[in-house]
Amino acid sequence: VTAESTALISESAATIGQVLSQKKVQDLPLVSNNVLDLMQTMAGVRGATLGESTTFAGVSTSMVNTVRDGLSVQDGRYANGVGSVTSLHPDLVSEFRVILTPVDVELGRGNGQVQITTRSGTNQFRGTAVWNARNTAFNANTWSNNRTLGGATPPNWDNNHDYSISYGGPVKIPGLYDGKNKTFFFALWDQTLDFQRNLITASVMTDAARQGIFRYFEGWNNGNYNTATVTT
Repeated sequence: VTAESTALISESAATIGQVLSQKKVQDLPLVSNNVLDLMQTMAGVRGATLGESTTFAGVSTSMVNTVRDGLSVQDGRYANGVGSVTSLHPDLVSEFRVILTPVDVELGRGNGQVQITTRSGTNQFRGTAVWNARNTAFNANTWSNNRTLGGATPPNWDNNHDYSISYGGPVKIPGLYDGKNKTFFFALWDQTLDFQRNLITASVMTDAARQGIFRYFEGWNNGNYNTATVTT
């Protein structure tokens, strides 16, 4: 069975799952740049998020372990479903495999599992550079903000920049060592810069209260603007 297959049943084990090759991982549209989101495109996985409500062949994702190069990277402090302690960029992944049931003995812990293999260098020096930018300043204001009395309310602002740089190839030492078909390296830098500005509406004192004048009405539940005025 090749890595291009979509449904796998190994001849030496009863494991049932799916594999996405490096090319498919990079070709599939992925807004979040998080490889784990591709899990939702696979058969047997039901749910719109990676939380506990999503299931692997009927089993909650709280019982699913995430493995990277044979090591568990599951953010397991809380049962929040499938996750990783670090972001998994598509350019970092060589193979992405989802095991529905059962998990191989040597990679146990959990009824289901997400297995990720990172990339390696090749005999050629190759690299990539990607920059994605999103800015809500280019979006139109909402209808509810535009109908505010006294003028339109400015919307919340979010400016997000996500960039990555990767480079790999053979390890060579001129005159001493030729790493062709022997030793390789691969490095990737991924960073996200997010700037936000949110509009906050707070309660303020009246003109009289600012002068230290507070009024109380007998028979009423006195309080600020948010307090319900219920009579006795």
